Amino acid sequence: SSVKRLSSPIGSSFEIGVRRGMGSKMIIDAYRKYHPSLYNHVHIGLDPYGELPYNFSEDRKSNTNHDYTNLMKREMTINFSKKYKEFNFVNLDTFEFFKRFKDGYPIYSKVKKIINKFEIVHFDGLHDIKNVTIEIDYFLDHLSHQTIFILDDIDSFDFESIKNKLIKRKFKLIEMGKRKASFEYLD
Repeated sequence: SSVKRLSSPIGSSFEIGVRRGMGSKMIIDAYRKYHPSLYNHVHIGLDPYGELPYNFSEDRKSNTNHDYTNLMKREMTINFSKKYKEFNFVNLDTFEFFKRFKDGYPIYSKVKKIINKFEIVHFDGLHDIKNVTIEIDYFLDHLSHQTIFILDDIDSFDFESIKNKLIKRKFKLIEMGKRKASFEYLD
């Protein structure tokens, strides 16, 4: 698990493309298992829902709406609110989020805290090179002392260009499968 690799976690993770929330659940559960004394974990889940067109890959760009409905959003938020206080849902697309929260995302718990460094980022949003590049660029500006990027559906975009970009920024490929790859940055 990527979360297990964290040597001194700061407790901030992010998932682009929440859908039903299984990726976010796995990340939060891993923090609870491998870092049980970390009480201030903040996980941000980003997804616009709203049955918008969805790019499944470079080849499957879509102008039709898909089943990421607002009903799915309500069901996901109800399920998470019961057991996952760490989960902070943001109902925006990546363009809106990156524009509005360029300097970080505010969390309010007795005091206002700006989350502007992330140690786990799960990329599972739009799967075309343009969008993946925009996402990577945002998080390259928000690295922690140790950051792990987890990319899903790597067979659906120009993975080699993303891999080369990350290696130039001192990331190391730590795990790779047929559809998923993880990279680690250590400063």
